[in-house]
Amino acid sequence: MRILLCLASAAGGIGTHVADLATSLSRAGHDVHVVTDDTTRARFDLPGDAPLTVSSVRRLSRDADVVHAHGFRAGLVAAVGAGATPFVISLHNPIRGAGVSPRRLVGELAARAVIRRADLVTGASSDLVDDALALGARRAELAPVPSPRVPELLATDRTVWRRAERTALLSAHGLDSRESLVLTIARVAPQKGIDVLADAAGQAPGQWVLVGPGQDDLPKGGALHLVGESHDVRPWLLAADVLVVPSEWEARALVVQEAMAAGTPVVARRVGGLPDLIDGVGLLVDGPQAGAAGPIARAVSATLEHPDRSSQAADRARQRARGWDGLDQSATRWTLRYSAVQT
Repeated sequence: MRILLCLASAAGGIGTHVADLATSLSRAGHDVHVVTDDTTRARFDLPGDAPLTVSSVRRLSRDADVVHAHGFRAGLVAAVGAGATPFVISLHNPIRGAGVSPRRLVGELAARAVIRRADLVTGASSDLVDDALALGARRAELAPVPSPRVPELLATDRTVWRRAERTALLSAHGLDSRESLVLTIARVAPQKGIDVLADAAGQAPGQWVLVGPGQDDLPKGGALHLVGESHDVRPWLLAADVLVVPSEWEARALVVQEAMAAGTPVVARRVGGLPDLIDGVGLLVDGPQAGAAGPIARAVSATLEHPDRSSQAADRARQRARGWDGLDQSATRWTLRYSAVQT
């Protein structure tokens, strides 16, 4: 099958997913080409050389069996360029903002046009599927994005690893291995709720640590320890006593999947697709983003103060993670979807 993947500029999870999908589809014998910008292509080592433009999509789609756009920006271009070729769009983020404004109204009209043009719309979380159906999708379904780190984390003996490696990791970053590690892994961006995290860090026990890029402009010396970006977050997930996700919105966040596979308890806001992941096996914080610091701090305190209960929940989460598709299984599901839209 000849598959054209479309991706706008990306620096995080969407780019990683498209790279993983392209690799898995190619490994299965399919001819895969990705249209995107040069920076994104180099960052994720994506196959192909054409930019994400209507003319590129139009030219390449003539010989493709399916055009698959990831994200709404790529979908806008692909919807125009795909012509008669079957067109699929995967939503990874909300496409409708809050409030009422001319900009939102114009954006919603564009969203409706793209969604209704698609032969299939998939959402990375159930709320995105609901949005697609509300916008008039002819067919919409959930398509979870798998993390490539999950299998190795599931195969790691958490107790043995912590006994052998945890002290060295924390000591290397000036942290006390005798104290609990309250971890957040995120880039610094408004939707990630880092301001809420910093407020919560001063209201609960433990060493609160932020791992991720973009920390240069954050204030130093507070209750939140800034350790910068890590190219391998698996040791941090295994060393952590709880993972905190204070985001305004997430789909089925890869880092939450990874924490579950590592056996690390999770505290997260009840937003997006996070309830789908951790309801019953983690702590979900209700309420608006403003004022979320206190509830997050209390949920972290409860997790640390009741280690047996938290460990049992984390074990259930790990068992849930064992039932998820891996990269190759996910690629197989995609080939079935591609075949279905061609009939």
